[in-house]
Amino acid sequence: MKKRYFPLSFATLALGLFIQPLTSQAQVNLKSISVGASYWNPSLDYWNKRSFLVEYNGGQGAKLSGAIMPTAALEIGLVKGLSIGGRVGYWSKSVSSALSSGGINRTEELKLSIIPVSLDLKYTFAKPQTDGSSETTKEPFLTPYIGVSVARYFVNNDFSRQVTSNTGSVNEKQAGNSYGAQVFVGAERKLVKKLYLALDVRYHLGNYNQAVRTETTSTTEKVSLNGIEAGLSARFKFN
Repeated sequence: MKKRYFPLSFATLALGLFIQPLTSQAQVNLKSISVGASYWNPSLDYWNKRSFLVEYNGGQGAKLSGAIMPTAALEIGLVKGLSIGGRVGYWSKSVSSALSSGGINRTEELKLSIIPVSLDLKYTFAKPQTDGSSETTKEPFLTPYIGVSVARYFVNNDFSRQVTSNTGSVNEKQAGNSYGAQVFVGAERKLVKKLYLALDVRYHLGNYNQAVRTETTSTTEKVSLNGIEAGLSARFKFN
């Protein structure tokens, strides 16, 4: 009877010894989730330098400047210090002006919204520290990190023209998307158990093509999305 059970016992032991190293090496896990807000100032060079917006405000022009952007992110740990993650934000800005030409008065408004979605590759310089009197590790004051991202930008713009006491009012919407890249650096600081405050600084690299139509022509203008983004986020860590 004992001889019959020996192969099964040996197989069970071997399987246990095989699984244990794999379990100890597996580090792919949900590392953190975060929500925050940042200030992003994309170039938008066409809109700010060459478009019809330069006629606004009595010829003084109008610009689509930076704006506060809410963000949300998720991070998955791969191996020690290295992780991937997904991040999304929502940026929106509008300009408007009263205009008059040829005795016709009108009001125009342009609203531009951009949703940047990025896939981040991040390396965290986490170094356990000892308190000098024991082998117990303590949390570092700041934990820095660096990373790169592949991004996709979803762009929408709404243009409206309201003509006073005449024809010619317009309501037009355009939507599209393009790819870009980001590089970022940051640091995080532990607040309470599993809750961290993170400072993140990014530089966006990208552009999109904007269709520009008049009564007689249709052209395509390249609009730059290059610009710095900086913000804070509350990060909940699972490990």
